Amino acid sequence: MYLLLVVVVWILFAYRFIDWSQWKKQYPTVLYFIAINLTYNMLYYNHTLWAFRGITAEWINHSIINLFFTFFITPMALIIYLQRYPENKKHAFIYSAVWITFFTIIQALFAHKGMYVYDNGWNSWHNIWLNIILFAVMRIHYRKPAAAMLVSLPAAIIFYLLFPVPLDSLK
Repeated sequence: MYLLLVVVVWILFAYRFIDWSQWKKQYPTVLYFIAINLTYNMLYYNHTLWAFRGITAEWINHSIINLFFTFFITPMALIIYLQRYPENKKHAFIYSAVWITFFTIIQALFAHKGMYVYDNGWNSWHNIWLNIILFAVMRIHYRKPAAAMLVSLPAAIIFYLLFPVPLDSLK
């Protein structure tokens, strides 16, 4: 039930805050996010750092919930974030901080309710720096895709070194 509620809330946000005549400008960045998220989920499938937990129905598991977040909820959030990004640097810093805080609080609330769980060395504090990197890289990708790819590669390597996947879990 909560997944349906989250989807409805994001539909309302999308209706209110997205300029649908401009969505194609954000589309490549949304695809970039999807590629990164699916890569994480493939590599860490048997060694999750975080996972969604369905609490209303047994069939609503991490994979189902993550598909909604990957292809529906987060793309709408990114489109809103990118379309409304302020040009003024001070305002841009505050704007990004609000989005990072919002995502971090939502993740903490979900974790508190048992709908988002951590494992293999991950915890709520890690979400803060991951959200900072996520929003920064998405903004960089929106303006300069090649630069974002150059930043993402060492970031992915550092992430893997900090949270390695045992080779036997890649089977």
